[in-house]
Amino acid sequence: MAPTLPDSTLDTSDPSPTAQLLTVYPELANADQPQWLEILEQASLVEFPARSTLLKAGASCEVFLLMLEGTLRLYQIAEDGREVTLYRTNPGHICLMSINSLIHNRPFKANAVTETDIKALMLSAEQFHQAMRVSEQFRNLVLSNLMNSVCEMIQTFYDTAFETLDMRLACLLGRLFERTGSDILNVTHQELAQDLGTSREVVSRLLKKLENKQCITLSRGQIRLGENRVLPGAS
Repeated sequence: MAPTLPDSTLDTSDPSPTAQLLTVYPELANADQPQWLEILEQASLVEFPARSTLLKAGASCEVFLLMLEGTLRLYQIAEDGREVTLYRTNPGHICLMSINSLIHNRPFKANAVTETDIKALMLSAEQFHQAMRVSEQFRNLVLSNLMNSVCEMIQTFYDTAFETLDMRLACLLGRLFERTGSDILNVTHQELAQDLGTSREVVSRLLKKLENKQCITLSRGQIRLGENRVLPGAS
């Protein structure tokens, strides 16, 4: 999320990035403090292509992103080399670890990579701290996202501690099918393994079991909903 990344570009084609911001973050619609409006005027509209590494664990986080388009993935690398997905930041959400780094002036605790092309409004660290001081709406947005993130992490901990891996996989697939609104997922076994914090070999074995039950049909880089259109345990 550093503004000096070589692959980043400033987007000047959108005549009204503020309008897009308020569509994605309606919580900020009533923020009319002069200092906040000045921050918006000075903020940079940036774009990063897919698969760009924005920050690595241990680096200094010097900017704050308000996501307008695309998906940012946060992950850590386990001792055995596996990538473990922590969470994703999408439009309307904010990066939990960015807040932690900026408020406490601490190194970034994860790796941040763009899963898709992204567009975001970028505030400097100074602008972020000023926004926290002058805008009640911005503070509420940050606090609301913090609370939601904590609740999601508690749910993730519960699922990891009490749900079997095959059930977690089925529920993950169910959510992905529902989110995309399609019978086809363009996802690899490795990507699913990263989301579940396990190995690709384990995920492949569990997917094969679901295929044998005709819940899904597997092909290279794709998973299709099978004849038995109900995934066990998926809501």
